[in-house]
Amino acid sequence: MPETYLIQDYLPPKARKIIYLAYALAGLAIGATQVGMAAAGMALPVWLTVTLAVYAFLGGAVGLTATKHTPTQRDTGPADPTTQPPQVVLP
Repeated sequence: MPETYLIQDYLPPKARKIIYLAYALAGLAIGATQVGMAAAGMALPVWLTVTLAVYAFLGGAVGLTATKHTPTQRDTGPADPTTQPPQVVLP
């Protein structure tokens, strides 16, 4: 019997893709705000400190969701031994 996870019942792949994209874009916006304010020598407002803390906390849930949906060798089968990695030629 295949393993199933509850999250699969609630979040189809398209929804997860949207969540991952939104999380990444939010991180860029929050991080850019923090870095910009720090570079300008401004004190960080409380709302930004709280937002950064909540964003980091949510990262665990986003990471676990991604991990549960990452294919493993068991899912994809063994690697093809005849496939060679591309050769890099340096000048």
